[in-house]
Amino acid sequence: MKNILEKIASQTDKFFVSDLERLVSEIRPKRSQDIQHAVNQLINLTELLKSNPDLNQSFKHFLLGLAQGKNTKRLFTDAGILSNEGFFKETSNKISQAILPSVYHDNDFTIIFNRAFSKRSDYVWAAQVPIEIWSNLLQAIGLIETYQLPSDNKSLLQILNSMLVISQRITAMGLEPEMIEKLPELEEMESPFLSQNREIIDYVEHITKNEIDRTSDHADYKHILVMLTQCEEYIQHIRKNRNKFGASLALTYLLQRLNQNIVRLRRLMELVVDTKDEVPFTKEIEFFQILLRAECKKNSLKEHFESNISLLAFQITEHAGKTGEHYITRTPKEYFRMLLSAMGGGMIVGFLTIIKVMIYYMKLAPFGEAFLYSMNYSLGFIGIHVSHSTLATKQPAMTASKLAGALDVKGSRDHDISNLADFIVRLSRSQFIAFVGNVLVAFPVAYFMSLLYFYFTGEPVAGSDKAYKLIAELHPTESYAVFHAGIAGVYLFLSGLISGYYDNKSVYNKIPQRINKHPFLRRVFGEKATKRFGTYIENNLGSLAGNFFLGIFLGTTGTIGFILGLPLDIRHITFSSGNFGIAMASLGSAVHLYDIISAVLGIIAIGIMNFTVSFSLATFVAIRSRNVNFKETRQLLTRLSFLFFLNPAPFFFPPREKVAVDVEGEGKV
Repeated sequence: MKNILEKIASQTDKFFVSDLERLVSEIRPKRSQDIQHAVNQLINLTELLKSNPDLNQSFKHFLLGLAQGKNTKRLFTDAGILSNEGFFKETSNKISQAILPSVYHDNDFTIIFNRAFSKRSDYVWAAQVPIEIWSNLLQAIGLIETYQLPSDNKSLLQILNSMLVISQRITAMGLEPEMIEKLPELEEMESPFLSQNREIIDYVEHITKNEIDRTSDHADYKHILVMLTQCEEYIQHIRKNRNKFGASLALTYLLQRLNQNIVRLRRLMELVVDTKDEVPFTKEIEFFQILLRAECKKNSLKEHFESNISLLAFQITEHAGKTGEHYITRTPKEYFRMLLSAMGGGMIVGFLTIIKVMIYYMKLAPFGEAFLYSMNYSLGFIGIHVSHSTLATKQPAMTASKLAGALDVKGSRDHDISNLADFIVRLSRSQFIAFVGNVLVAFPVAYFMSLLYFYFTGEPVAGSDKAYKLIAELHPTESYAVFHAGIAGVYLFLSGLISGYYDNKSVYNKIPQRINKHPFLRRVFGEKATKRFGTYIENNLGSLAGNFFLGIFLGTTGTIGFILGLPLDIRHITFSSGNFGIAMASLGSAVHLYDIISAVLGIIAIGIMNFTVSFSLATFVAIRSRNVNFKETRQLLTRLSFLFFLNPAPFFFPPREKVAVDVEGEGKV
């Protein structure tokens, strides 16, 4: 490092960024986690500057010369802050900039910043070096803290100018239609989004005229912080009332950008006041670390998606979770009600399997076959929903949000584990009885309907070749049944997301209210009928859309696989049991016992795979959307294992309801 400093000293009025790059590369560890290397190098540099006053003076002159005439406003106002171009445009920009980096104006300080810290991992070690180490270096160089700069200093003026720019942005975003529609009071003169801008303008003007005491205790400074806190409270109000307002990518992006600007304005304000930090340069060092991280991760798509989609994903999974409440049984009465509901779903699926085989024998073109398969599935699933029946495999995607909610409870960890284990036990028996209800009815309905069809027409629903194929497709190891069941599990998960998405869309776009006020509908059907229709859409739009799209997914996968020449198809436990019933009716005693056992095992494996894939994906999304960090997985599994081996019955059957006796001696449940 001494050689680099001596070279800098020999170039009196020449300031090369490459010299700063070389110095940073000496400090930078080979592995970003090797913080001790960076600490040791910074300490060595500090001692070197303290022991060589001439090198110290020339290095300070070099740093000031590099910054002279450079504009920091773009770095201060844009680094780490989303643009106003929207989510998808921002995504496109990040991809294009990763391939072809942006070009900055010659006097933009961002160029120096990015060249000096050119490694994407620089923010890791820079953030973990203790502030005291950085502070000692800056003190050794002889720099002064920002709040001590005179009011006419160019660096201070650029910070103040950046404050004005960001304040104007906050005002503009606070008055966006997306915000005003939800909070009309933001248009009033007393709105904090308007007030903070007036206060910032006055505050900056007083500083530039040296008419104000620059301390954090000053009334004007405190008042601005209050205004910004009120702005943040409005943002939180919208987020907390997402069930009332709904969510969209546009709104999520706007709130994220607004919050980033408020945080940045606070940081800039801290730079121009004396906050009485114990360690000198604390504010400057923290701000440097923030900017460095922002520049190193400015093209990170992962962070971009996580920060913007989390609220929307939360809202979607929460709306799906509302439906999921109906899929979790607690009492024997609810348990047997679920059984009856699942039996109704199994009956409908039994008919759907026969219709699907009939469509197969129509020998249509691929598009026509896929279309009819899709409509058979979609209309059947909608029929299951309308009749208040249950399709077992719809449960996982709907109940995952309730599981994530159980994980998100803040309280005693042992108590949380106990409650979570109890929830999983209830979910297990609910899923079990739904599977039983579906399978036990789908098989006999398909079987006896096939026999009736043969009785009246003299022909089987499925010929022998098709029947043998239906059985062969259920073999757990000699077919793609389990793999195809996994594909179906993905679709079941997606249908849950789609249900939540459309329920959220209904709230966000106020679809029921718009239906209620629709002049044509009110004129043709009357006010009461229109209102009932609006209420029905409010309560069922998500489920109808989810079922419709699930049918499209299931009906087109086989055709897509045929077109692409790939072994793509779907296997669903209830439809598989129905197909098995059709095959048994067609082949009768010609089916070997081995094939029957294999088919039964295959149906069980298909059900397990349907459940595992859809529930795992839905739980993952629900947990990530809530930012839940659950670390007690081993403890939870231990407790579940203990409960299962101690008493496995509650995992499959509901406990008996306790009967209490009142003072009159009458039994009460």
